[in-house]
Formats: sequence, C-alpha cells, structure tokens
Amino acid sequence: MKKIILAIVIMACFVSQINAQINFGIKGGLNFDNFKVGDVKNAKEKLTVKNSSGWQAGALLQIKIPVIGIGLQPEILYTVKKAEINNKENSISYFEVPINFQWGPDLLILHPFVMFGPYFGYAVNFKGDTFTKENVEKLDWGFGVGGGLDIWKFQLGARYSFGLKNVGVENLEELKNRTLSLSLAYKF
Repeated sequence: MKKIILAIVIMACFVSQINAQINFGIKGGLNFDNFKVGDVKNAKEKLTVKNSSGWQAGALLQIKIPVIGIGLQPEILYTVKKAEINNKENSISYFEVPINFQWGPDLLILHPFVMFGPYFGYAVNFKGDTFTKENVEKLDWGFGVGGGLDIWKFQLGARYSFGLKNVGVENLEELKNRTLSLSLAYKF
C-alpha cells in the first residue's frame, strides 16, 4: 500500500510539472539581409547587390512544456529588409509570421534552445528603384533555423531565414529573401 501511495504522489508531482507555460512578449532586433537577386531581363548592365541591415519589431506567444523541453513560438513582426542595389538603397517591409518549433533543456532560470520552422510574409511597403509594387510579388514564404537563450523573462535569439519563394516578377528573374535576424524579447 505504501508503494502505491508513493507512486501516486510521485506521479502527481510529475504531472503537475507538465502543464504548459504560456508567455506573451514583445520582440525587436536587427536584420542582416542578403537578397538572392538574379539578372534583370533586357538590362544593359548587371545588378550589383551589397548587403544591408534592416530591423524588426513585434509580438510573440511562447507555449512550452518545461519537463520535456519542447515549445512553440508563433510571432507577428513588422520587418524591414534592405539591400543596396547599384549604389541605391532599396527596401521591402513585410508583416511576417514565423512559427518556431523549439527544443532545449530547462536549467533553472536558463533555457538554451534550438528552433526551426516556416515563416509567411506579406509586403506592405517598397522603397527604392529596384523593389517596387510592380516587380515584387507581395506574398513571401520560407523556412528558418536558429537558436537562442531564455534568461528569466528575456529571450536572446538568432535565426537565419531562407526565402523559398521567388518574389521577383516582370523584369527580375529571381529575388529571394535571405535574412540573419538577431533579436531581444521581453516576456510578460
């Protein structure tokens, strides 16, 4: 009888720890953009593309199961992706929704993790001569991988996103987003 009671107590303690933790937070950071740009059809000269940096800001929802160490973190971000093309600044601003699957051990107040998952974006603003409403498709999607560290209510993260969709239309043969994002988030 003592063994059964002990097993029930241990199981109750374990089950109470499995409850998912849900946190809402705000997030911001830098984007280091590297557009994959193909040739321009019927162009007299080849495009010269230099990497540039943009920024991101938005909100996140983190759902994680502490004992197992897995989690899900969907986000909604306003992100600005920039490039210097033929010595002129160009940018595309997106509303982006990354859905990050996370895994990592809980170490008291530290939680290192790796993450991966898809992202979906919708272009809302264009600046410059090369990226315009007419030659860039508004819908974008891709896949990201990265990692980070949760420290108390803060989250440091790094993610590399591979745009899988060619968003170039008309005279741009190929235009795909490639972005390294470094971010800091605060969870409530």
